Formats: sequence, C-alpha cells, structure tokens
Amino acid sequence: MSKNFLFATLFLFFVAAGTGYLLGDFESLAAYFWTFLPPLIAAFCGTYAVKTYNLNNPHAKAIAILSLGVFFWFIGEFIWFIFEYFLDKDPFPSIADFFYLIAYPILLIGLFVELKTNKVSWDLKKALVGALFAVVFSVLVFYFGIYLAFDPEETLINNLVAIAYGLGDLILIIFTLNILTIVLGYKKGKLCLPWICILAGFFALLAADILFAVYRKEYEEFLVPYRLLDLGWTAGFLLIAYGFYNIGFEVKKAAAKLLLSHVSPK
Repeated sequence: MSKNFLFATLFLFFVAAGTGYLLGDFESLAAYFWTFLPPLIAAFCGTYAVKTYNLNNPHAKAIAILSLGVFFWFIGEFIWFIFEYFLDKDPFPSIADFFYLIAYPILLIGLFVELKTNKVSWDLKKALVGALFAVVFSVLVFYFGIYLAFDPEETLINNLVAIAYGLGDLILIIFTLNILTIVLGYKKGKLCLPWICILAGFFALLAADILFAVYRKEYEEFLVPYRLLDLGWTAGFLLIAYGFYNIGFEVKKAAAKLLLSHVSPK
C-alpha cells in the first residue's frame, strides 16, 4: 500500500467522522466507530513498521513499545464505548482511564528507547530552543490543563485523573521534540516527516485532553461544540498511524535500494 493511498484513506476517514459530528450524530454506533478505530489503526501501522525492521534492531523495539502503548489507548477507547453505548453509564472515571493512563509510561519508555538509540550532540542553541519549548508548553499545560481544569465540586480522584492526561501528553511531546531534533539531521530527512506526524498527533491529543478536562461536563452531556473534541483525538491517532506507516515505508524502501545495489552488476 502506497503512502498516498493510506493518506487518502485516513483523510476520508476523518472527513466522514467530521461530517457525522457536524450533522449532530454523536450517539450512534457509527459515531463510536470514529473514536475507537483510529488508535487500533495506529497500532496496526506501528506493527507494520516493526516488521520492516530486523526485530533485533533497537528502532524496531522502540516502535513495538510505542505500538503497545497506542494499543492500550485503543482498549481504553473500546471500554469507554462499552460504558456509554451499551451500559449507559458515565465512563469517567472508570477502568477505561486505567488503560488510557497506563499507556503513557509505556509510550514514554518507547520514546526513551528511540532517543537512546540515536546519538545527538547538544550545542547551546539546541539546548536553549529545547528549554524554551519545554517552558512554553509547560506553562500552557499547567494553566489550561491544571488551573482551569481543576473543579472544586469534583472529587480529588476525578481532578487528578483529568489533570494526568495533560501532564502525560506534555511529557510525550517533550521527548518527541528531542527525537525530531535528531531526525532533522538524517540524510535527506527521510524520517523527518513521520516523526513530525507523530509529534502533531501528540499535539492534537494534548489539545483534546486539556479541553476535555476543562469542559468535561458539557462533553458528557453531548453538547455542541464540546462533543467535537472527539475530532481532536481522531486526528491525533490518525496522524500517529500515518507517522508509523511512513517509518515502515521508508525503511522498507531503503532496504530494497540496498538489496538492489548489492545484486546490480558493477
């Protein structure tokens, strides 16, 4: 499957989801498919990327761990769907949040393995830019994801769970920015686009998680435009899926060129 075909498929998926939401379809079975299928697609694309590497390759191990983390997100989404659609119960907080949150340390380990695999020399400029990004995003997350999200009428557990998502996304973004700094130095930047997509996916998830923490009550009442937050999660997972697939595609293409160079007559 070509990258363009996958991009077109994922784009049409997002358009279909957005069209349904704009028409006010938030509670049908199809509406829930738009939310729990994207992380599953991302996990499958991650698995494809792992298969293109040698399993002993540290990059393959990193992508495998990341795919596992995304799969835990899928489990959380699916349990959320069961609670809302079949049981008609408030899924927040619930066992779904356990799977959502357990995904973060798994993803963090995967990003750490990827970061450790690559050697990067940090000069003063890179360090200052990285520190600036970290400070800016930290301030934004602490203001929107903690200060505004804290609801004194809610229990301590509810507030902690809601705030944990923003903090988890922030950590993932900081690590992904470091990886992006590394891949920008790769020859011709072949792996730059995939990691940009993954980073953009984490940004989309961060924005959706923070807005959910702030407007959770309105979201759970299926009010427009708050229920459109689902599009943020959908876009995030689809971007991660495209990034994973692109990593596998570029690795497979590079392997094919290397094999061709070995068999071609000199």
